[in-house]
Amino acid sequence: MAVKLPRGKKIVFIDWSFVAAGYGVAWTNEPKPFPQMMPSGVEIRVFRPHYAPEQLVITSDRPWESHSINAYATWFEDAGKFRLYYEPYTDLVKGDFSARMAYAESDDGYNWTKPKLGLVAFDGSTDNNLVLAAENNFGRGPHGGHVFIDPLAPADERYKLVHCAPHEEGGHFVSGAVSADGIAWNALEKMVLRWWADTQTVIIWDAARGHYKGYFRGWETDTLPGARRTVDHATTEDFYNWPRPQQCLTTDANDPPGTDIYTNSFTPWPDALDAYLMFPCFYPRTPDTMETHFAVSRDGRIWYRPVREPYLGAGQPDMDHYGGMVLGQGIISPEKGVWAMLVSPRVTTHNQCFYDKDMPQHKSLSYVTIREDGFMAVEAEAEGEFWTVPLELEGDRLEVNAWTHFGGKVLVEVCDEDGKPIEGYSLGEVVPLSGDCLFEQVSFQGRSDLAELRGRPVRLHFKLTRAKLYSFRTV
Repeated sequence: MAVKLPRGKKIVFIDWSFVAAGYGVAWTNEPKPFPQMMPSGVEIRVFRPHYAPEQLVITSDRPWESHSINAYATWFEDAGKFRLYYEPYTDLVKGDFSARMAYAESDDGYNWTKPKLGLVAFDGSTDNNLVLAAENNFGRGPHGGHVFIDPLAPADERYKLVHCAPHEEGGHFVSGAVSADGIAWNALEKMVLRWWADTQTVIIWDAARGHYKGYFRGWETDTLPGARRTVDHATTEDFYNWPRPQQCLTTDANDPPGTDIYTNSFTPWPDALDAYLMFPCFYPRTPDTMETHFAVSRDGRIWYRPVREPYLGAGQPDMDHYGGMVLGQGIISPEKGVWAMLVSPRVTTHNQCFYDKDMPQHKSLSYVTIREDGFMAVEAEAEGEFWTVPLELEGDRLEVNAWTHFGGKVLVEVCDEDGKPIEGYSLGEVVPLSGDCLFEQVSFQGRSDLAELRGRPVRLHFKLTRAKLYSFRTV
């Protein structure tokens, strides 16, 4: 059965799901066995983003940010404007729930302004960029806030916000607010979910699957004792009614015994077919640092870590991220082919700030950047090839996101379900791609129209020479 590839959706390589397994000894009636669509000479590799300490998103330059800016921030693009929601403090000694939520915006993703909104008073004045605080949120400081757009909600609930809040019966729970414009918020008096929450909860509307996805802080359970933090997951079609979350990511026997998971930083892989990303912050208690790791999933429920070492680790004592690096939530594209994520470089280790009050605090959010789809790729260091599973291409043209070394190239042909090249779309007729190919169009002797193949199950056969293939799509 062919997988439908909608126009504009990308296939990315977080695993071998879309690559045919082939046969070394095919089950046929031929006199001799022969290899059939065998992938060879390729591997899936993970690539790390670039961190530039001098490239700041925002800094603590307002009185209501005088102590620190937390890592629990969210950004996204909305109708041509970039929105950023972040968590400033004036005095963390008063606890996590002294948090406020502030707002910044940008036209280009690089230059950010903090508009005067007139919504929340600070020191007797509303001349600030604060949108939510205990004063307009039933006495709850919006710690660990996350904002998302709900396209199916009524107009006055199009923007939704979830955050941690203390419960009068003890413990913490997930609370929230709704908004028509993402600026003026109506706090929800009733909790969203009675579930332990003291870091950034992430909830999105997953249009592809028709439900809300939620990722929550987890702790020990009846089946997993030991008081180590986990990431828990739940889905629902009703934002106001959630089932009990279940564990979806934990540390395991290959991790040091003093390690657990602090945050999740979940996000869908933008415009990809069945691909989700997570950048969980691991907390190794022995060095007391915060390390960002990397996990991927096809359905948002079953996760795996393709590399075990930190994706973004702690720095040396003379670095601005000596205490570690924690990612916020969301991916934006400030320029063509570039993806950016929020990172909080931790000047101190996790508990150090409680003992050394004179230590500098986390007073900025910075960028980490990577090429579009650049987290993972199928790579051939020399020569390699593979066939895809049967696909039904809904677009008219094929585009490839790849990069080749000097002397490298990418070839692709279109085959029938049995792997036989279709006349007019073979390796002998395709124009090779080389260099930095950011969604370059594939053509066959000058012809790129695939419309005649629409509705027909086909396989794509890729031959790579000194190349990385990040993704492909039809448009």
